[in-house]
Amino acid sequence: MTRGKKRSRRVFILTSGFCLLTSVLLPGQENATDRLIRSLQLRVKMYAQDAAGYDNLGAAYIQKGRETGDAAYYELAQQALNKSLDLLSDDPAAASATTHMAVVYMAEHRFDDALTWAQNALALGSGDLTPWAIVVDALTDLGEYDRALAYCSRLEKGSDPEDAQSGLTYERNTRLSYLRFIFGDAKGAVELMRSAIATAVAARMPRENLAWSQYQLGEELFKIGDLKNAEAAYQDALTSYPGYYRALAGLAAMREAQARYSEAIELYQRALAVVPYPIYAAALGDVYAKVGRPEEAKKQYDLVEFIGELNAINKVLYNRELALFYADHDVKVKDALTLAQKELEVRHDVYTWDTLAWALYKNGQPREAAGAMTRALKPGTRDAMLLFHAGMIWNRLGRSDEAKEYLGRALATNAHFHIFYAEAAGRTIEELEQNRNQKSEVRSRKTVRSKVDGQEP
Repeated sequence: MTRGKKRSRRVFILTSGFCLLTSVLLPGQENATDRLIRSLQLRVKMYAQDAAGYDNLGAAYIQKGRETGDAAYYELAQQALNKSLDLLSDDPAAASATTHMAVVYMAEHRFDDALTWAQNALALGSGDLTPWAIVVDALTDLGEYDRALAYCSRLEKGSDPEDAQSGLTYERNTRLSYLRFIFGDAKGAVELMRSAIATAVAARMPRENLAWSQYQLGEELFKIGDLKNAEAAYQDALTSYPGYYRALAGLAAMREAQARYSEAIELYQRALAVVPYPIYAAALGDVYAKVGRPEEAKKQYDLVEFIGELNAINKVLYNRELALFYADHDVKVKDALTLAQKELEVRHDVYTWDTLAWALYKNGQPREAAGAMTRALKPGTRDAMLLFHAGMIWNRLGRSDEAKEYLGRALATNAHFHIFYAEAAGRTIEELEQNRNQKSEVRSRKTVRSKVDGQEP
């Protein structure tokens, strides 16, 4: 994988019966996580029966996966954690490795498995309450928001005062923030995420974790149209963790909203150089299309499909992204629907229902789309894209008043929510107004004519 202008070479080493991946990095590329992985690899090589060492190695791979977006690290984490669990069996000390395994399954979008493993970790009776955070995450992706919200309370008290004050507080507030946003309480969501960031700073959490929290704050602010504070949050994330790909992409979206397209292009390119996510390639392609560079746009659109279908794990991780890409660009719309339906088999959150609704709409099934969209809108999420999709679906059904309401709400929430769709929402509202005025004029003329005809002898 290319990172910036430097390249790293990966070597697979067979150690203690499983593969370890070592990144051979150029001077200056290695960070604290790389050094930790290298140290733990040596430890488990020297102490093959050290269950805690394998567990710690698995956790380090998970952290590296977070930092790079490379799913290969989660596979390596699973190998190390399995070794730890083989050594510990059902001992309460296995709770840590079991919890980390649940994190791996979350990263691989195996949400039912993640829920089961988190519950198994709690059943071991170690006293560690952090698996409840994974229970909440899994239930959230499964669309069971009320249960997820209820279980957040399990993260409020711990046997260790320090955990209750720092780690558990952080885990609780980040989850509550997202759930509040889903339920339409954007202000409460922002306040909770700011609190989580303060906790992360005080607890001196890893820089990537802090940057992720600041990025999430930026996302919440951007979705409700607070562009100034969203930009500040993205910049904070880049200060905490320079080159953080999520923050680079968030800032690129900001530049789109500000019509600073050359800067948006450069930022998306930098994000893609770190992690080739399909959504970044699609967004970069859209910017190229906006500025009249169709050849560059096509290259990025081709890259979206290439990444999404590169290997088995990508075909699981990026079903929703590919479905939206196909639907948004009116290509392979039947595949878009198939992918959306496949995603719904494993994830039932509002954004999966929204993706299904949009794919159905693009396949000429507006009534079915309205049913799925109703599911997406049920919690009351203030997301301009969801509201836009609802408006367009209702418009196709001829429900003009509802269409206008949803499209108006989308623009009121964030007038720059999408490089093309924000303008499309405005145009559609104008067309609905014109049609309404024309119908009103026709009715007025008919009324006048009827009155005149009634006066004739």
